[in-house]
Amino acid sequence: MTDQTAQPASPAPGTPAGGVSRRGLFRAAGVGAAVVGGGSLLEACSSSIKGASSTKTTTKEITIGWIHPLTGSLAGFGYPDHWVIEQVTATSQYKNGFKIGGSTYKVNILSYDTQSSVTRAGTLAKQAIQVDNVDLLFASSTPETVNAVSSEAETLGTPLVCANIPWESWYINLGGNPAKPTLKPKYVVMYFLGAEHLAKCFIPMWNRIGAKYGNDHIVAAAFPNDSDGNAFRAVFPPILKAAGYTIDMSVAYPDGLTNYTSMITQFKNAKADFFTNVPLPPDFATMWKQSLQQDFRPKLATVAKVLLFPTDAYAMGSEVYNVATDSWWVPSLPWTSSFTGQTCEQLAALFTADGLGQPNANISNYTLFEIAYAAMQLVNDPHNHDEVAAAIHNVVIPVAVAGPMDFTSPSNPAPGVVITPPVGIQWQKGTTYPLEAVVVDNTLQPLAKITGNLYPTFA
Repeated sequence: MTDQTAQPASPAPGTPAGGVSRRGLFRAAGVGAAVVGGGSLLEACSSSIKGASSTKTTTKEITIGWIHPLTGSLAGFGYPDHWVIEQVTATSQYKNGFKIGGSTYKVNILSYDTQSSVTRAGTLAKQAIQVDNVDLLFASSTPETVNAVSSEAETLGTPLVCANIPWESWYINLGGNPAKPTLKPKYVVMYFLGAEHLAKCFIPMWNRIGAKYGNDHIVAAAFPNDSDGNAFRAVFPPILKAAGYTIDMSVAYPDGLTNYTSMITQFKNAKADFFTNVPLPPDFATMWKQSLQQDFRPKLATVAKVLLFPTDAYAMGSEVYNVATDSWWVPSLPWTSSFTGQTCEQLAALFTADGLGQPNANISNYTLFEIAYAAMQLVNDPHNHDEVAAAIHNVVIPVAVAGPMDFTSPSNPAPGVVITPPVGIQWQKGTTYPLEAVVVDNTLQPLAKITGNLYPTFA
């Protein structure tokens, strides 16, 4: 396997005179490439290719592209992704190639860094589809990445598996209505949780803290004017109302706002017990610092989209002691790899042993590759985009690293969606690490073990 940065590069040794090497072409196009199964990078790099090409029908190779944020403000989401690729490519299923219709196909994996840019995510999707002729795409980590890629894949007719995006945001972007989920995307599927699961994850924690420290059932909510914020504004109020809570919601503020004084004053005047939000990570850092400076100190802060990963928590230090969030994957879950039988706990231990620190919830991105393999076992021609798209909608994996995957289940909230319920975690002062993620609530995922007590953010 080789790994390349997504930055323009000088011509590599061996470049033809006056030309650019294939490695240089990929770098100039913003592509990071990880090559597995002994296959070479694709030969064709022609921008004249349109949409879902079938030019590789006689080629005994399969190319999978993964579009994800490895640098920039969302880099915490992509932190374990190269490690995940290394684990997957060492399995016999990927190392030895996919066996389809009596033939063995070497597998190429191309990694594309969005640099946390929405525009770049869409551009890279076109690059992967129209130039690199991928047979299957992955997209992961927030609407800022996944929605742009999903739109391009559905428009250009390329199968895509997504993760790490609330399903409502993903579904609305494709033209669906979560309240009446009749739309079935043809080329795109996803697994993750929904905004409603976050509300239902936070409420039990509010109830427990409120029972001990007092509860006027008022929740301050700061939701931005973006895909996640729009979904949360629609989903949270009725769920909170049914649970007996009043939501004091801020205006739909723009991403990148630097002054949160007006909403902080609003929350203080409302005497809110609890706080929730769904901001970009840099925005939360600014918002929370100003909240502390202006003495808005809720009994429990429960945040979404931020503080999901150790590196983001460490960056804020003691300011985030006892701030809670969700996690869609923890080491104590009883799932195993459908490739190797490794448990979540074993994978987490290996992640730490490899020098990457305490486990990261996006180790669950391993399941993107499990779905890809399962889908390819259902097709006759892995280069036929319509056939592969139909296959990903029919994948059933009883146990996978991210949990059971059944895209055919009538209990799914919408076509093409599998839910992986979250647990509640809290960042507490650590012993091995500066901050440690403690599982404090398993209401939605009782198979996960509780690993510590829930404390108020401010008593």
